[in-house]
Amino acid sequence: MNIPRKGSKVTTFDDVQYRWRAYSTPKGTEVRLAFNEIEGGQILVAQVPKLFNLKWVEPIIDFGLNNGWEPDEYGDPIYIRKQRETFRLLAEDEIE
Repeated sequence: MNIPRKGSKVTTFDDVQYRWRAYSTPKGTEVRLAFNEIEGGQILVAQVPKLFNLKWVEPIIDFGLNNGWEPDEYGDPIYIRKQRETFRLLAEDEIE
């Protein structure tokens, strides 16, 4: 799964470009991230509050990379959820 170029944004974290896009959901906002230049890599999906703050993009990337997200490898998406000042990995039964 890739992130469409139309409507998405690019950010740089540790000299690597990531493409991301925020989607509104009934329970908040879902932010999907992937490498910008490599297609077919693993997607990171972050569930955050409805009022999404752009300053969360880099901490989302950092948390994902430190918790098993491999954006240069093919794999099922990894889901995380914002909790106060940090994030946590979601189990399969928690994914909405």
